[in-house]
Amino acid sequence: MLEEVYIKDIMTRRVTTLKPEDRVLDHLKIFDEHNINHVPVITTEFEVAGIVSRKDFENYVNITRILHAGEEEPVKVKDVMTAPAFTFSENIHIGAAAQAMIDNQIHAIVITDSRNQLAGIITSTDLLEQMAGSKRYKNF
Repeated sequence: MLEEVYIKDIMTRRVTTLKPEDRVLDHLKIFDEHNINHVPVITTEFEVAGIVSRKDFENYVNITRILHAGEEEPVKVKDVMTAPAFTFSENIHIGAAAQAMIDNQIHAIVITDSRNQLAGIITSTDLLEQMAGSKRYKNF
């Protein structure tokens, strides 16, 4: 029953991450390689600094092509990420997570522990799978 489901029950705990100082051009394929759309950006202390999406990277690449920019300084993840990231505790009900995504027009929420360190991530896809009761594609 959905009344009893909390973020901790469905969130992804093994999360692909980036650091703010990582170069965007070094990680253009990260989304395809891991079959994901959102990547939390963390500090060396695992504190959440922001979140970057596939769309953020694609927008950067497209704008760069349009402007024919020959960046002398490499663009870093911190230059394209959304900061601060929208974060929740893992003890929040999935209904609250779904409502927060709708209200804020976002598709991912970074889950943090009491020290603001990364604990996981939950996406709109996770919520839809839970509501549909279908995990059949999870292991592919």
